[in-house]
Amino acid sequence: MKMNQGIKAINFGPIAPALAAVKAELQAQQLPVPLYAADYKRALGTTGKMWRAAMTILFAKLAQAEPTVLSKQVISGAAAIEILHLATLIHDDVLDEAPIRRHQPTLQMHHGNHAAIYLGDELLARYFRLVTEIAPDIAFAQYHARVMQRILTGELQQAADAYSLTADVSDYIATVRGKTGALFGLAACTGEWLATGTAPTNQYATIFGENMGIAFQILDDIDDFRLRQDSGKPKLSDLSSGVYTLPLRIGMQGYPTLTSLLRNQAPVRDILVFLQGHPDIQNETVRVAESFLATAQEALTALPDQPARRPLVQITEYLATTLQSAHI
Repeated sequence: MKMNQGIKAINFGPIAPALAAVKAELQAQQLPVPLYAADYKRALGTTGKMWRAAMTILFAKLAQAEPTVLSKQVISGAAAIEILHLATLIHDDVLDEAPIRRHQPTLQMHHGNHAAIYLGDELLARYFRLVTEIAPDIAFAQYHARVMQRILTGELQQAADAYSLTADVSDYIATVRGKTGALFGLAACTGEWLATGTAPTNQYATIFGENMGIAFQILDDIDDFRLRQDSGKPKLSDLSSGVYTLPLRIGMQGYPTLTSLLRNQAPVRDILVFLQGHPDIQNETVRVAESFLATAQEALTALPDQPARRPLVQITEYLATTLQSAHI
């Protein structure tokens, strides 16, 4: 998603040195296969807004008695989260046959699907290696393994629901909670765990991360149908591959005509015309996203009132304003 004009930017200035250290750790990763090494390093440099790494750092600061000091383990934990995220994107691009990601050619465009899959797998292995190197206890590594399993189960469920006309809104939410929600929750919880050396004693980090991640994904799904919205990747790839995201799930609940269009695999143009003629579908989709964002905002109120909380508040404000602009 591209930041809308007029929306106040999120101030990551106080953690800029930590984010720079995360980027440096990513760029220090080397692939000992010369044919793919340059594209591998380029992929590690396309980190986007780094919200996940920022959440790891910010929750670490919130959990520390001395929030100005960050351990090397926290930086490596944030880098591991970014590596995991990148691995899932590479695999998604192969499945979606996506030619670009963040305005750059995808790995399979340069090297083919087989190499791209192995490069994604290599990143997953690197992620797990980093996790085991920084783990303060075995429970930390086990937690990461469980969340990774949730993410993969979510991917499999999404594949199983391809072209399904019976999967409903609750099925969509369960899948997204296991994918984007789980990854954002993992990012937040990882920071708190590494900062204290023990498992979090409450669920606020996970609640915030998961619900913000769901809202983030729904907004991304809305933008996929907004053809003039620059997202740095191809539009309508989910629809083309039979992944019916929340706008379509909501639309099918209220309009049998939309179900019929999808059943008959109508041209994409016809689907877009139908959605444009029924703005209530997008408005309801936005309201669902806003409800999850409200849960994330409520979790923030239980966190210490420290400077590290302000960028997290700004993230939710950014999403709230962007969602408001998506109402028709």
